[in-house]
Amino acid sequence: MSTDDPTRRSVVRLMGGIATAAVLPANFGGCSVGGAVSRGSLHRPTPDEPLTPPSDFYVNANFGIPEFASWQLHVDGLVDRRLTLSLDDIAAMPQITRTLTLECIGNFPGGTLLSSGAFTGPPLAHVLAEAGLSDRARGLMFVGMDGYPAYLPVSVLDEGAMLVTHLGGEPLRAVHGAPLRALMPGRYGMFSIKWLDSITATREFATYGSLGQLASFVEANTHLRSRIDTVGGGSRVPLGSTVTMSGLAVTGGIGITRVQISDGGDWQDAEITYNRSGSDLSPYLWSLWSFDWTPTAAGEHTLTVRAWDAHGHTQDEEVDFPYDAGALHRVAVLVDG
Repeated sequence: MSTDDPTRRSVVRLMGGIATAAVLPANFGGCSVGGAVSRGSLHRPTPDEPLTPPSDFYVNANFGIPEFASWQLHVDGLVDRRLTLSLDDIAAMPQITRTLTLECIGNFPGGTLLSSGAFTGPPLAHVLAEAGLSDRARGLMFVGMDGYPAYLPVSVLDEGAMLVTHLGGEPLRAVHGAPLRALMPGRYGMFSIKWLDSITATREFATYGSLGQLASFVEANTHLRSRIDTVGGGSRVPLGSTVTMSGLAVTGGIGITRVQISDGGDWQDAEITYNRSGSDLSPYLWSLWSFDWTPTAAGEHTLTVRAWDAHGHTQDEEVDFPYDAGALHRVAVLVDG
């Protein structure tokens, strides 16, 4: 990698610097913020239980989970009317539910920093219409109670962006951003700001214009990825036996059309058992697959999964940060002769 290429360290430093430089939230007085929290989900989805229980939804909080005595949402910047909204005000707005997969940008092949659920709250477009969003606004800045910011173009209003008060029919838990979080379908979780304090409409979405190659990181749309769930690395399998493998595949709003498995030979098609492209389910929600594998030779085998989306794209052999999770997931198993 050349010195001009973005690296994990440079991106992490960049995002930390942005958060440090962000204007402190209006509600910040008396806020106590702990250390970083990161916890993967142990849930393995099945067609009978495809969504992640809220209690097992993955958690990633870069600056810990904030504590605050009071809360209101502030909407300002290039708007006709500055808004200060309570949770009751948010609840009185039109409500929608979107069922989709959310993933941390720091996830890795086979990783557990992703979950799926039904998110409920008002469309972001409705909130900004109430404020009278100016035609001159090109960008939106979101800041959480922990001081963490996200800058996005106003086009997220057309991408299904929403504010969230409930997950899986339950009020949001503190670890998931209660009382209110943003949700940006098809983008990594770092853009779905938790403990949302303010939304500011800005004249330019040029905040990152001077960052050159790093600009693609801060608008990062999720990449095509897949995972093997039911066969772990180091598993032992009797020769000639049939093992039913299963797992998931997901892409950012395009839809999964095909999943394939290889044991070192030709790629073979798996069966998509949940949310095949073209179904009534969301293209932002993971698909589930199943494959019966019968080893024909003893020794170590490497099982690999890859997914295809509705645009005919498949996964890369290797992908650099922050898109590690888009790389192929492989597990090594031993076949006993």
